[in-house]
Amino acid sequence: MSRPCKVVDSQSRHSTKEEIEARKEAEESIKGLDDKIGIPPDYLSEQQKNIYSFIIDELKRTGILTNLDVYILSTCAIAVDRLQTIETIINKNIGSIVNKDLMSAKDKYTKDLYRCCNELSLSPQSRAKLGNLARENKEKEEDPVLKALREDDEE
Repeated sequence: MSRPCKVVDSQSRHSTKEEIEARKEAEESIKGLDDKIGIPPDYLSEQQKNIYSFIIDELKRTGILTNLDVYILSTCAIAVDRLQTIETIINKNIGSIVNKDLMSAKDKYTKDLYRCCNELSLSPQSRAKLGNLARENKEKEEDPVLKALREDDEE
């Protein structure tokens, strides 16, 4: 199975300047707005809205979220809330751990959460990789030799 496509700023492979610019233009053209991302959907409970807002606040500075991410963020907030509820039930009555329906629901919401974490780059590994790539990109921009070479390419 092939790997999912990544945004150009988070890629570690080497591309030509033209390839990078073309990808950035394409990504920006379909990215969408981010003016409504901070407004949790009405169908979320108060606790789910708090979780949604927490995730938004933590990811705001990454600039990766747009209005199109509302649905995945909602699913993530619901999964976290439901898992917390299930864990509360189990902690109050450890015997409920043998309840097939409860454990099936826990498994379903755990899978939902992991999928959302993957989609939103919420895992520590994803964040570390994004942080490392951002640092590398910044170093490339600041490197005086690379900067001079880029200026020569533009002439």
